[in-house]
Amino acid sequence: MLFYLLSAFFQLQGMHGMSSYKEDFRFCAERRQTVEGHVRYEIQQDAITISNGADGLNISAPFPPGPQQSWALPTLLGTYRFCVYWFQDDRLFNLTYGISHTYQLSNQANYSFSSLNYTCQGSRDGPNLLNNISYAFNNGSVNHSLPSITECKFDLGKRDQKEMVQISNMEEEMRQTELKLKSLETHHSSDENGPPEDPFLFLHQLESKLGELEFQGDRKSFEGTVMHANVQKVPPQIPANVPIEVTLKENRVVSKFKVNLPKKVFEKTRDGIENGEMKVVVVSATSKTLFQDDSNSLLGGNVVGISVGNMPVHGLPKEERISITFWHHPLQRNLTPKCVFWDVGSKASHPGKWNASGCEVMKEEHQTTCLCDHLTFFAVLMVSSPDIDHIHYEYLTIVTYVGCIISALASLFTIFFFLCSKKKQRDHIVYVHMNLLWAIFLLDMSFLIAVPLAPTRDTACKAGGMFLHFGVLACLTWMAIEGYSLYRLVIEVFKSYVKHLLLKLCLVGWGLPICIVCLIFVIDQSHYGPTSFKVYEAAGEYTNSTICWITKKEINNFLNLGYLSLVLFFNSIMLATMVYEILKLRHREHHWEYVVMLLGLSCVLGIPWGLVFFAFTSGTFKLVAVYLFTIINSLQGFLIFLWYLAKVLQSRRSNSMQCTTSNSLKLQSSSTSI
Repeated sequence: MLFYLLSAFFQLQGMHGMSSYKEDFRFCAERRQTVEGHVRYEIQQDAITISNGADGLNISAPFPPGPQQSWALPTLLGTYRFCVYWFQDDRLFNLTYGISHTYQLSNQANYSFSSLNYTCQGSRDGPNLLNNISYAFNNGSVNHSLPSITECKFDLGKRDQKEMVQISNMEEEMRQTELKLKSLETHHSSDENGPPEDPFLFLHQLESKLGELEFQGDRKSFEGTVMHANVQKVPPQIPANVPIEVTLKENRVVSKFKVNLPKKVFEKTRDGIENGEMKVVVVSATSKTLFQDDSNSLLGGNVVGISVGNMPVHGLPKEERISITFWHHPLQRNLTPKCVFWDVGSKASHPGKWNASGCEVMKEEHQTTCLCDHLTFFAVLMVSSPDIDHIHYEYLTIVTYVGCIISALASLFTIFFFLCSKKKQRDHIVYVHMNLLWAIFLLDMSFLIAVPLAPTRDTACKAGGMFLHFGVLACLTWMAIEGYSLYRLVIEVFKSYVKHLLLKLCLVGWGLPICIVCLIFVIDQSHYGPTSFKVYEAAGEYTNSTICWITKKEINNFLNLGYLSLVLFFNSIMLATMVYEILKLRHREHHWEYVVMLLGLSCVLGIPWGLVFFAFTSGTFKLVAVYLFTIINSLQGFLIFLWYLAKVLQSRRSNSMQCTTSNSLKLQSSSTSI
């Protein structure tokens, strides 16, 4: 008895089966298997027949069979529960037998019906009797139980030839639309010139033809390789909401979406429909390139078009907006979903763009819901979250302007104080410091005038851009000369001497930036002028700010950043060499003070400019790096002024004292470098 109960527990399967799915037809029963047998499937006209025999199950339906028409049943004998399912949307006609056995009878189960007539036969006893029989259709809205029988036939009725032709034509139309989209996708990824074609024109044409389709039943679905179409009739008594759910099998990012239409949508379109029968058309298409924005991508590359009776719907009240929910994988942290619709352009050369007006987004970890007040083609645009928004931009602007003014005044005052000093320095390193201060002063002043000149005449803005570029290059060049001079100062114990060294350094420090700027200007004058950059107010919403600078991004990215990289690399080598030379002086006292002093000098020279490379990162780290870069660099001249002032005060207090070594004096004076 225990063995029988255990076997019955494991073999009586299918009580629930797949009843939770939205099947269009379901037939379930219990069958006692006394011998090994088979499932056999055959095609027949306008009916579904399930017949039980001692050697197995015989099933026939008006659907083309797959590559296999016979399957072996489980070898373990006993009582099994089986169910026959028909999914119209997926065109599947399946059989489940027990727990783990599923047989796909047909994958082309395309047939329209609105009612079922059945006839069942068989004796009330016998080994081939089916027990606990039930059948359902129309998504479970009709559900009946039947007495025990051996065979049951469900008459689907003869198909309307006109409907068959319409459905066949619509399937061909969908295939042609997919071919057109693939052709546009190939043209879009090529280098061919010409005005871009709008893929939404083909989708609109397909949407219109779907709205004119006449068919039996409540809904009809069409499945393609990259497209899905659903046409659903709206009952005369309009419900409060009409939900339509679509599963996307080929989309790896978005698994499915659900459209929910409120009653207000149908009230707005009812008067414009002549025959009084309203249909909801939902068209979905997926492409990796066609529908993408210039700088942002679409969620799963998927767009969803919704229409009711080919009538325009807009201006829905907030509490009765349509909703589209997308189920997807977790999104990246730096991406923000934004609900948009396709705004058709007025010119052939500008077919349209994505627009977010009238739409609101509700974001969760695995799903995104769009609430919109109109019907059209929708999508979820993945916008890169701004790391520096307009609030931080305003703070950075204030810091930059204040810092540049202070730095310029401090640099000018330091240079003036040095020129008026009665006791001139003989070491060329001091004159290198003064040239660096001149470069910092020019950079600060050129930046202060670059923004106000942007709205002015083109010639003035070009001059301002050239002046600003010259200031940047001069500052970088003199920083490299500072590193070289400090290196020479440390190894000058070898009495190395270069004739007219300061003159040669000045030719390099000022001549090289002038040559580079003039060469760029001679090649193309348009390389300098007003340049715009985005200031984000929120994700996807930004305004343009303009400055007189380099208009070609390649020059800024490769020349300026490459030049900065060389300067930082060169100064790092100079620093490593100087530290090594000082550490060798074991007999000298306080040599660690020199090492610390050199490290401080190298940090001031290298780190503030090196922070510019962290602008390519994202998040809080980028924001902190930008703030540090702005504060330290804008106050660079002021920091030199503070050191120079401290050195003058220290010199006055220690007039009577003698320096221990000339090398010590040189290293102390070299600390003015930044």
